[in-house]
Amino acid sequence: MAIMTIEINDAIRSAMLDQAESCFPNESCGFIIGSYAGDMAKGDYYIPCDNDHGHNQQRRFLIDPMAYQLAEDTADANGQSIISIVHSHPDHPDLPSEFDRLHAWPGISYIIIAVFAGQVRSYRSWQLSDDRSVFHQEVINPGD
Repeated sequence: MAIMTIEINDAIRSAMLDQAESCFPNESCGFIIGSYAGDMAKGDYYIPCDNDHGHNQQRRFLIDPMAYQLAEDTADANGQSIISIVHSHPDHPDLPSEFDRLHAWPGISYIIIAVFAGQVRSYRSWQLSDDRSVFHQEVINPGD
């Protein structure tokens, strides 16, 4: 598995971080839509989603399958892909949890945003290994 580099512009960064702070103390979630070129994924825009987890939204998120399908269909229609699923960890670090590992898919980036006391502290991107045993940290580069 090659470690990816994900490029996100200021608009994407602002949208996902603002959403993470506004959803606190609950987890936020959304998609980055973009394209792949070799080991680089370039984000074009961010789609925020509602956290549809029925309970414990402070520790879990759930994206409605229809919201996922709509994001995927929209991306496909424009020759793009979902390149990252974004979610926040309220009052926890930006490290994947065991729950994240069990529910993630190899081949897609996962940006995790650490939000403490309502303020973003940090964020990192991760990709699950093909054998699903471990996450590998990815590089996040600023985009145009």
